[in-house]
Amino acid sequence: MMFHQWMRRGLGRGLAGALLFASLSGVAAADGASVWSVKGERNTVYFAGSVHALPKDHAEFSPQLERAYAAADAIVMEVDLDDLNPLEAVEFITTHGTLTGSETLADILGAEKYQHVSKQANTVGLPEFAIAKLEPWAAALMLTQVALMNTGYDPNLGIDMQITARAQADQKVIEGLESIEDQLGIFDSRSTPEQIRFLLDAADDVPELRNDLARLIRSWRTGDLAAMERELDKERAHAPALYDRLLGARNRAWMPKIEALFEDDRDYLVVVGTLHFVGHDGLLQLLKRAGRKPVVLTAP
Repeated sequence: MMFHQWMRRGLGRGLAGALLFASLSGVAAADGASVWSVKGERNTVYFAGSVHALPKDHAEFSPQLERAYAAADAIVMEVDLDDLNPLEAVEFITTHGTLTGSETLADILGAEKYQHVSKQANTVGLPEFAIAKLEPWAAALMLTQVALMNTGYDPNLGIDMQITARAQADQKVIEGLESIEDQLGIFDSRSTPEQIRFLLDAADDVPELRNDLARLIRSWRTGDLAAMERELDKERAHAPALYDRLLGARNRAWMPKIEALFEDDRDYLVVVGTLHFVGHDGLLQLLKRAGRKPVVLTAP
């Protein structure tokens, strides 16, 4: 299998899963619901925390999410998955995340760090040639996505993809808050030392990924938001600038588009990764500072 075939296999599907688990897996609140409602002048906007990849035995929707989806006339997601070309991520990484000339990932990392990364890649069936010419950030996403696929966590069973399929069948409009280029550009814009730290953290996480995901899913089902925030703070300490760009900065960039939803007559369901609702720069706090009143949605 050649390099570009591995690019398509590793990142052509379910990139949102890689993005999420690269920045701490999603867990939700309120018995796995993590759904809120906010009243506008003439409409209601529902907000749901998503888990972007799930195993079969945890793929069902909570009653609260079922209620919000049924009430919504239109869906808003991080990226408009309805119109997303699955090869856009591959094209971006080919253009922006691939090393040019004779430079290799081993040259950037040094022999010892590169050996560690390639060893962990091998354990999940990712051959060395698939990462050898990638920039560190792109190698980290590739490694995370392939490792995720090996655990049985399927992006196609993630909340985002399931809602997309339902909305298509029900002919509900789907809109996006950003593009896949916006998402990948966050990683591409990081300094080389930040990218190296990101890749090494991803490699360190591989051996314990299955256990970590099981623990996070348990937290999701029990609704332990405090534990989720503690885990996020611990991860953020390794790369604070990257985590601000992944979460806080994106939340702030989304707020004008979210505020515009309250001026509509239609009811909306906004579905984004659950971590976007956590902390002082999470969407719940930003909504409150804007004068909105998020209310936890109860089961029907």
